[in-house]
Amino acid sequence: MSVRLLLFALLVVAPPALAQTFTPQSPAGLSVSFNAERAGGSRVLVFGEVRNNNHSPAQHVVLVAEGLDESGRVVSRARGYVLGVVPSRGSAPFELRLLGSGNERRYRVQIESFEFASGGGN
Repeated sequence: MSVRLLLFALLVVAPPALAQTFTPQSPAGLSVSFNAERAGGSRVLVFGEVRNNNHSPAQHVVLVAEGLDESGRVVSRARGYVLGVVPSRGSAPFELRLLGSGNERRYRVQIESFEFASGGGN
């Protein structure tokens, strides 16, 4: 009986998680701006910033950069991270290195995942 009572107490009394993880379909106030340029050979440098329009800082931000050919198919891909925290109502820079196929006509960068840190502020 005491095991059931303890389990019930843990489920009912336990505080909610302090972080929320969102998928790319719901970046919840985060936006990405970037530039891409060839860095010689097949290397492509993608740099920009993630802007956070929320009241909570974002952390563990994972980005995916993709090179697209003329028909919009993905021909190259790289994953990277924003170092540190994207402050609330602020932005943080990022830099990704992509090994290009040579067929890229344009690029896109999307937020793959992130967490909102508990508490507001910077």
